[in-house]
Amino acid sequence: MATHKLRVFCTPFCPKCNELLAYLNKRKADFVSFDIDKDDNARKEVIKIVGNDDVESLDKLPIVVVGDKVLYGFNKKEIDTYLR
Repeated sequence: MATHKLRVFCTPFCPKCNELLAYLNKRKADFVSFDIDKDDNARKEVIKIVGNDDVESLDKLPIVVVGDKVLYGFNKKEIDTYLR
């Protein structure tokens, strides 16, 4: 299976976000990350995905988009299915 390009939406103060980014870097994954605190367009996109503008308090971060699939939080097993 080909490697998929992952889009990761996160914030720098989110421990799960930092853990995911470190894991993706370790795995040399093909991904791009967006800091929703600094990137207004990324924040707007996340609000559309989640359906709510209070993204941080929903405990959904990090949010990973792979094609039309949206993953919430950091689950290694789930992420690994898209890295193979």
